[in-house]
Amino acid sequence: MTRYDADYIPCSAMAIYAHPDDIEFTVSGTVAKWAGAGCDITAVLVTSGDSGTHEYKKYTRKSLARIREQESKAAAKILGISRIIFLRKHDCEIEDTLALRKLLVRQIRKFRPEVVLCGDPQSLFFGNRYVNHPDHIVAAKAALGAVFPASEMELLWPELGKAHKVSAIYISSTMHPDTWIDITGTIERKIESLRAHRSQLGDRNIAPMIYAWAAGEGETPFPKRKKRGRAAKYTEPFRVMRLLKDEPTNENRQR
Repeated sequence: MTRYDADYIPCSAMAIYAHPDDIEFTVSGTVAKWAGAGCDITAVLVTSGDSGTHEYKKYTRKSLARIREQESKAAAKILGISRIIFLRKHDCEIEDTLALRKLLVRQIRKFRPEVVLCGDPQSLFFGNRYVNHPDHIVAAKAALGAVFPASEMELLWPELGKAHKVSAIYISSTMHPDTWIDITGTIERKIESLRAHRSQLGDRNIAPMIYAWAAGEGETPFPKRKKRGRAAKYTEPFRVMRLLKDEPTNENRQR
Protein backbone atom coordinates (compact mmCIF):
# COMPACT_ATOMS: atom_id res chain seq x y z
CA MET A 1 0.00 0.00 0.00
CA THR A 2 1.34 3.42 -0.98
CA ARG A 3 1.06 6.17 1.60
CA TYR A 4 -1.90 8.46 0.95
CA ASP A 5 -3.29 6.44 -1.90
CA ALA A 6 -6.95 5.44 -2.07
CA ASP A 7 -6.53 2.53 0.37
CA TYR A 8 -4.40 4.27 2.98
CA ILE A 9 -5.84 4.80 6.48
CA PRO A 10 -4.18 7.63 8.45
CA CYS A 11 -3.84 7.41 12.21
CA SER A 12 -5.45 10.81 12.70
CA ALA A 13 -7.25 13.35 10.54
CA MET A 14 -8.79 16.79 10.80
CA ALA A 15 -11.64 17.90 8.53
CA ILE A 16 -11.89 21.70 8.21
CA TYR A 17 -15.05 23.00 6.54
CA ALA A 18 -17.27 26.07 6.56
CA HIS A 19 -20.72 24.84 7.60
CA PRO A 20 -22.63 22.08 9.34
CA ASP A 21 -23.42 19.47 6.63
CA ASP A 22 -20.37 20.34 4.46
CA ILE A 23 -18.46 17.32 5.75
CA GLU A 24 -21.51 15.11 5.33
CA PHE A 25 -22.07 16.11 1.70
CA THR A 26 -18.45 15.93 0.59
CA VAL A 27 -16.24 13.57 2.64
CA SER A 28 -18.39 11.68 5.15
CA GLY A 29 -18.03 8.32 3.42
CA THR A 30 -14.26 8.61 3.74
CA VAL A 31 -14.50 9.91 7.31
CA ALA A 32 -16.72 6.98 8.34
CA LYS A 33 -14.38 4.51 6.63
CA TRP A 34 -11.30 5.90 8.34
CA ALA A 35 -13.01 6.17 11.73
CA GLY A 36 -14.16 2.56 11.46
CA ALA A 37 -10.55 1.53 10.88
CA GLY A 38 -9.34 3.33 14.01
CA CYS A 39 -8.48 6.80 12.69
CA ASP A 40 -8.96 9.56 15.29
CA ILE A 41 -10.94 12.29 13.54
CA THR A 42 -11.48 15.91 14.53
CA ALA A 43 -14.02 18.07 12.72
CA VAL A 44 -13.58 21.85 12.69
CA LEU A 45 -16.51 23.95 11.49
CA VAL A 46 -15.75 27.61 10.86
CA THR A 47 -19.42 28.67 11.11
CA SER A 48 -22.50 27.16 12.69
CA GLY A 49 -24.60 27.94 9.63
CA ASP A 50 -26.56 30.73 11.30
CA SER A 51 -27.83 32.18 7.99
CA GLY A 52 -28.55 28.88 6.24
CA THR A 53 -32.30 29.06 5.77
CA HIS A 54 -35.03 30.86 3.86
CA GLU A 55 -37.45 30.18 6.72
CA TYR A 56 -36.65 33.52 8.27
CA LYS A 57 -39.90 33.67 10.25
CA LYS A 58 -39.14 30.36 11.96
CA TYR A 59 -35.58 30.99 13.12
CA THR A 60 -33.26 33.64 14.45
CA ARG A 61 -29.56 33.39 13.69
CA LYS A 62 -28.95 32.32 17.28
CA SER A 63 -31.64 29.64 17.32
CA LEU A 64 -30.63 28.28 13.92
CA ALA A 65 -26.97 28.04 14.96
CA ARG A 66 -27.97 26.12 18.08
CA ILE A 67 -30.07 23.65 16.08
CA ARG A 68 -27.41 23.17 13.42
CA GLU A 69 -24.74 22.48 16.02
CA GLN A 70 -27.00 19.80 17.51
CA GLU A 71 -27.49 18.31 14.05
CA SER A 72 -23.72 18.30 13.48
CA LYS A 73 -23.13 16.49 16.76
CA ALA A 74 -25.70 13.86 15.82
CA ALA A 75 -24.10 13.39 12.40
CA ALA A 76 -20.62 13.20 13.94
CA LYS A 77 -21.79 10.36 16.19
CA ILE A 78 -23.10 8.46 13.18
CA LEU A 79 -19.80 8.87 11.34
CA GLY A 80 -17.52 8.06 14.28
CA ILE A 81 -15.96 11.51 14.51
CA SER A 82 -14.10 11.80 17.82
CA ARG A 83 -14.74 15.49 18.43
CA ILE A 84 -16.23 18.52 16.75
CA ILE A 85 -14.95 22.09 17.18
CA PHE A 86 -17.22 25.05 16.42
CA LEU A 87 -15.40 28.31 15.71
CA ARG A 88 -18.78 30.12 15.52
CA LYS A 89 -17.97 32.67 12.83
CA HIS A 90 -21.04 34.08 11.10
CA ASP A 91 -22.37 32.20 8.07
CA CYS A 92 -21.87 34.11 4.77
CA GLU A 93 -19.46 36.52 6.47
CA ILE A 94 -16.14 34.73 6.91
CA GLU A 95 -12.95 36.19 5.48
CA ASP A 96 -9.48 34.76 4.98
CA THR A 97 -7.77 36.71 7.75
CA LEU A 98 -4.75 36.07 9.96
CA ALA A 99 -7.17 35.81 12.88
CA LEU A 100 -8.97 32.89 11.23
CA ARG A 101 -5.69 31.26 10.25
CA LYS A 102 -4.53 31.49 13.86
CA LEU A 103 -7.70 29.78 15.08
CA LEU A 104 -7.05 26.90 12.70
CA VAL A 105 -3.36 26.70 13.55
CA ARG A 106 -4.28 26.40 17.23
CA GLN A 107 -6.52 23.40 16.46
CA ILE A 108 -3.93 21.74 14.21
CA ARG A 109 -1.19 22.14 16.79
CA LYS A 110 -3.47 20.93 19.58
CA PHE A 111 -4.76 17.76 17.89
CA ARG A 112 -1.73 17.17 15.60
CA PRO A 113 -3.46 15.33 12.72
CA GLU A 114 -1.49 13.21 10.30
CA VAL A 115 -3.70 14.46 7.46
CA VAL A 116 -6.14 17.32 6.89
CA LEU A 117 -9.26 17.26 4.71
CA CYS A 118 -10.59 20.51 3.25
CA GLY A 119 -12.23 21.93 0.15
CA ASP A 120 -10.62 23.39 -2.96
CA PRO A 121 -10.44 27.21 -2.98
CA GLN A 122 -10.08 27.12 -6.78
CA SER A 123 -13.54 25.60 -7.27
CA LEU A 124 -15.88 28.45 -8.22
CA PHE A 125 -18.45 26.63 -10.35
CA PHE A 126 -19.83 23.09 -10.54
CA GLY A 127 -21.47 22.54 -13.90
CA ASN A 128 -23.83 25.33 -14.90
CA ARG A 129 -26.20 25.14 -11.94
CA TYR A 130 -24.13 25.71 -8.80
CA VAL A 131 -21.92 28.63 -7.80
CA ASN A 132 -19.67 27.60 -4.94
CA HIS A 133 -20.53 29.28 -1.64
CA PRO A 134 -17.95 31.98 -0.78
CA ASP A 135 -17.60 30.50 2.71
CA HIS A 136 -16.50 27.19 1.16
CA ILE A 137 -13.77 28.99 -0.76
CA VAL A 138 -12.59 31.03 2.23
CA ALA A 139 -12.59 28.07 4.63
CA ALA A 140 -10.57 26.01 2.15
CA LYS A 141 -8.03 28.77 1.58
CA ALA A 142 -7.69 29.40 5.31
CA ALA A 143 -7.24 25.68 5.98
CA LEU A 144 -4.47 25.37 3.40
CA GLY A 145 -2.68 28.43 4.77
CA ALA A 146 -2.93 27.05 8.30
CA VAL A 147 -1.51 23.68 7.26
CA PHE A 148 1.31 25.15 5.21
CA PRO A 149 3.34 26.92 6.20
CA ALA A 150 1.84 28.30 9.41
CA SER A 151 1.37 25.21 11.61
CA GLU A 152 4.86 23.85 11.04
CA MET A 153 6.85 27.07 11.57
CA GLU A 154 8.43 27.02 15.03
CA LEU A 155 9.01 30.78 15.21
CA LEU A 156 5.49 31.65 14.09
CA TRP A 157 2.93 32.11 16.86
CA PRO A 158 4.57 29.84 19.48
CA GLU A 159 1.78 30.81 21.90
CA LEU A 160 -0.57 28.67 19.76
CA GLY A 161 1.26 25.44 20.61
CA LYS A 162 4.16 23.33 19.47
CA ALA A 163 4.72 23.39 15.70
CA HIS A 164 3.27 20.44 13.78
CA LYS A 165 3.89 19.15 10.27
CA VAL A 166 0.82 17.74 8.52
CA SER A 167 1.81 14.86 6.23
CA ALA A 168 -0.89 15.15 3.55
CA ILE A 169 -3.93 17.19 2.54
CA TYR A 170 -7.00 15.53 1.03
CA ILE A 171 -8.72 18.23 -1.04
CA SER A 172 -12.39 17.58 -1.78
CA SER A 173 -14.86 19.27 -4.13
CA THR A 174 -12.07 19.67 -6.65
CA MET A 175 -12.20 19.71 -10.41
CA HIS A 176 -8.75 18.06 -10.49
CA PRO A 177 -9.03 14.82 -8.46
CA ASP A 178 -6.34 12.17 -8.59
CA THR A 179 -7.60 9.79 -5.90
CA TRP A 180 -11.00 8.11 -5.55
CA ILE A 181 -11.65 6.56 -2.13
CA ASP A 182 -13.99 3.57 -2.06
CA ILE A 183 -16.98 4.36 0.17
CA THR A 184 -19.16 1.44 -0.93
CA GLY A 185 -19.12 0.10 2.62
CA THR A 186 -19.98 3.43 4.26
CA ILE A 187 -22.31 5.19 1.83
CA GLU A 188 -25.33 4.25 3.95
CA ARG A 189 -23.78 6.03 6.92
CA LYS A 190 -23.07 9.03 4.70
CA ILE A 191 -26.76 9.19 3.82
CA GLU A 192 -27.78 8.65 7.44
CA SER A 193 -25.52 11.48 8.58
CA LEU A 194 -27.14 13.83 6.07
CA ARG A 195 -30.58 12.93 7.39
CA ALA A 196 -29.48 14.35 10.74
CA HIS A 197 -29.55 17.82 9.14
CA ARG A 198 -33.32 18.22 9.18
CA SER A 199 -33.17 22.02 9.27
CA GLN A 200 -31.62 21.86 5.81
CA LEU A 201 -33.16 18.79 4.20
CA GLY A 202 -36.44 18.27 6.04
CA ASP A 203 -38.01 15.04 4.79
CA ARG A 204 -36.28 15.20 1.41
CA ASN A 205 -35.03 11.85 0.13
CA ILE A 206 -31.39 12.70 -0.49
CA ALA A 207 -30.32 9.10 -1.18
CA PRO A 208 -30.79 8.97 -5.00
CA MET A 209 -28.64 12.07 -5.50
CA ILE A 210 -25.89 10.79 -3.18
CA TYR A 211 -25.84 7.39 -4.88
CA ALA A 212 -25.58 9.07 -8.29
CA TRP A 213 -22.79 11.40 -7.19
CA ALA A 214 -20.81 8.57 -5.60
CA ALA A 215 -21.27 6.35 -8.65
CA GLY A 216 -20.19 9.14 -11.01
CA GLU A 217 -23.46 8.86 -12.88
CA GLY A 218 -26.06 11.35 -14.06
CA GLU A 219 -25.66 15.00 -13.19
CA THR A 220 -22.73 14.98 -10.77
CA PRO A 221 -20.88 18.16 -9.73
CA PHE A 222 -17.54 16.33 -9.75
CA PRO A 223 -15.37 14.97 -12.56
CA LYS A 224 -16.22 11.36 -13.29
CA ARG A 225 -13.54 8.90 -12.35
CA LYS A 226 -11.76 7.00 -15.07
CA LYS A 227 -12.64 3.33 -15.14
CA ARG A 228 -9.51 1.29 -14.55
CA GLY A 229 -10.02 -2.41 -14.07
CA ARG A 230 -12.66 -3.27 -11.51
CA ALA A 231 -13.67 0.12 -10.13
CA ALA A 232 -15.36 0.60 -6.77
CA LYS A 233 -19.11 1.06 -6.94
CA TYR A 234 -19.19 4.25 -4.87
CA THR A 235 -16.33 6.68 -4.29
CA GLU A 236 -15.42 10.16 -3.07
CA PRO A 237 -12.87 12.10 -5.16
CA PHE A 238 -9.86 13.99 -3.80
CA ARG A 239 -6.75 15.75 -4.91
CA VAL A 240 -4.10 14.52 -2.47
CA MET A 241 -1.16 16.76 -1.67
CA ARG A 242 1.68 14.70 -0.15
CA LEU A 243 3.74 17.06 1.99
CA LEU A 244 6.27 14.56 3.37
CA LYS A 245 8.89 12.92 1.18
CA ASP A 246 10.08 10.52 3.87
CA GLU A 247 8.21 8.07 6.06
CA PRO A 248 6.06 9.76 8.70
CA THR A 249 7.63 10.07 12.13
CA ASN A 250 5.81 8.79 15.20
CA GLU A 251 4.70 12.36 15.89
CA ASN A 252 3.13 12.64 12.45
CA ARG A 253 1.53 9.23 12.78
CA GLN A 254 0.18 9.70 16.30
CA ARG A 255 -2.09 12.34 17.79
